[in-house]
Amino acid sequence: MKRISPPLAACLLLAAASSALAAPADETTCLKEAEPARALPACGKALSDAKLDKARRVKLLAARAANYTKTRKFNEALNDYSAALQLDAANNDVQVARGDLFLITGQVDKAISDYSAVIARDPENVRAHMGRAVAWQFRQKPEFAMKDIDAALKVQPKNGPLHAQRAGLFMRMKKWNEAINDYNQAIFADPNDVDSRENRAAAWMRLGKFGNAVNNLDVAIRLDPKRASLYEKRAMANWKLGRKEKALADLSMVVKLKPDLPRPLIDRGIVRFRMGRFEDALADFARAEKMGGSSASLHYFRARALESLNRPKAAITAEYERALQAPVTRMSDQRARMEADKRLKALKTLK
Repeated sequence: MKRISPPLAACLLLAAASSALAAPADETTCLKEAEPARALPACGKALSDAKLDKARRVKLLAARAANYTKTRKFNEALNDYSAALQLDAANNDVQVARGDLFLITGQVDKAISDYSAVIARDPENVRAHMGRAVAWQFRQKPEFAMKDIDAALKVQPKNGPLHAQRAGLFMRMKKWNEAINDYNQAIFADPNDVDSRENRAAAWMRLGKFGNAVNNLDVAIRLDPKRASLYEKRAMANWKLGRKEKALADLSMVVKLKPDLPRPLIDRGIVRFRMGRFEDALADFARAEKMGGSSASLHYFRARALESLNRPKAAITAEYERALQAPVTRMSDQRARMEADKRLKALKTLK
């Protein structure tokens, strides 16, 4: 027998040790690495080990599926979740995750089926109830969604996202006070929840409590000063409170935050018109139209501004006519079109 030299034997032992360590290292990377570019190759290597026991393979498949989801490779993710469930059909975490992915990809009925299977095994599974509640809303069944959220809240009565989700349902049902109560709970659980603060302000406005809405939005803006929708809502509330300059300042902030969108300019132009700043209003409307922002509101209020400035009747009439042909994307546009039709008929009766 040929004798192996000590140095060569040492090298062979190191190589064997490195090979033995490779699989555990890949497995750890797959399960713990947050960056898909590094996790996915490690998952593939770890899963190639034919000696993996069932429990470890399920964990690795689920981890790879989660990383595929991050990279929007949804089919690959679904395949991995399904493979994991073939190995462990009663794995609630994996089945909820697959239900979430079915929901993301628009396969609502399959999502409901997965969530329901988990709930049948574990009636107190909060994640499954939350997911199914969202799915029921896609199916226009808010009463079913409410039952799921109520069931989840019995398990976790201080869960802020659950309260926010139920508040959203109450908003759809026009139950403003109930929505406010749930948003209060969500904000108590997470004082930095800007979404709940914004939505609570919207509920206050529905109740005509504009002062409360402004107070809510003041805090929300301090938390997220670059969210344009907060200024839009506060502008409306300030306007209702007669704080015209503050409303205008808020709309100017929206214009600043959305410099490439015409609608904020149209909205600010309307407020400027109502404040008697007709030239400023016309300037906003011109900028909005240059950006492709034709709308019934733009042309109607521009016609009104031209009337207020005693501009030629032909120009005014042309704007009202354009309002009748312009796109309608909001209720305010529909009202503007109706008013334009009335004003146009009145102008045509004048000599």
